Amino acid sequence: MSISTRIKSRRKALGLTLLDVAKKVGVSEATVQRWETGSIKNMGQDKIVKLADALLLTPAELMGYDESASSLDRQLSEVQFALMSESEGLSEADKQDVLNYIRFKKSQKKG
Repeated sequence: MSISTRIKSRRKALGLTLLDVAKKVGVSEATVQRWETGSIKNMGQDKIVKLADALLLTPAELMGYDESASSLDRQLSEVQFALMSESEGLSEADKQDVLNYIRFKKSQKKG
C-alpha cells in the first residue's frame, strides 16, 4: 500500500476531514489532499511525525515500514473501530448526540 493510500484510508477510518488533519499538522487542506493523491512525493521529517500523530500512527507505520496493526487498532475492539468509522459524514451535532447516547447507556449500568 502506498503512503498516499495509507494516509487517506487512515484519515477516513478515523472520521477526520482534510481540514482536521491539516490543522493538526500545520499545513493547508490542499497539501493534505496532495499527499493523499500522491502529488507531493517528498514530505519533511517534521511533517511525517506530525501527520503520524494526527492519524494515531507511529512514523514507521505511516511510512509502511511497520506493517503490523497500528497502535490505535491494537487498542480498539471491532465495535469501537466501527463506531469511529461509521461516524464519518455525521454532523458535529449528530456526533454529539451519539456520544450523549453512549453516556446515557453507561449511566444506566451504574444505577
